[in-house]
Amino acid sequence: MTGEAEVSLDDDAAAAHLPATDGEETGAAVRVVLVRRLPASPLVVPLTGGTPMDLRATAGAHSDEVVQSLLDSSLTLDATEDIPPKVIDALRRAAVPPLFRASPWLRRCRPLVLEDGHTLLGGVRVAYRSGRGLWMEPANLTGG
Repeated sequence: MTGEAEVSLDDDAAAAHLPATDGEETGAAVRVVLVRRLPASPLVVPLTGGTPMDLRATAGAHSDEVVQSLLDSSLTLDATEDIPPKVIDALRRAAVPPLFRASPWLRRCRPLVLEDGHTLLGGVRVAYRSGRGLWMEPANLTGG
């Protein structure tokens, strides 16, 4: 990948609110929920804000407020939209956390946990910034 791929959080908000169909997702796409890890804590906060939560717990999985705040921070990444396939593969291989598994709305989503605004997936730096959205670049360009 020579450039940066960008995806806005609002690009797929409507599709993220649809219930998952039976079976696993197919094709080169994955639905992700962007969350920010709180410093020195296992807790995360959905990108759009809300109450800190533990993805390892099931508390709140049936709370409309918790589920809605997570869905509001979700989008679908598709390899056909300049997202490197290795990023999609890394996300699809990631375990679905207990909080997501306990909710029919979230059970096929994967968390995209950002620390200091970014994470490393498949040798690609994935970052989110307000006003810019989600963007990616090869990790070797960022010193990562």
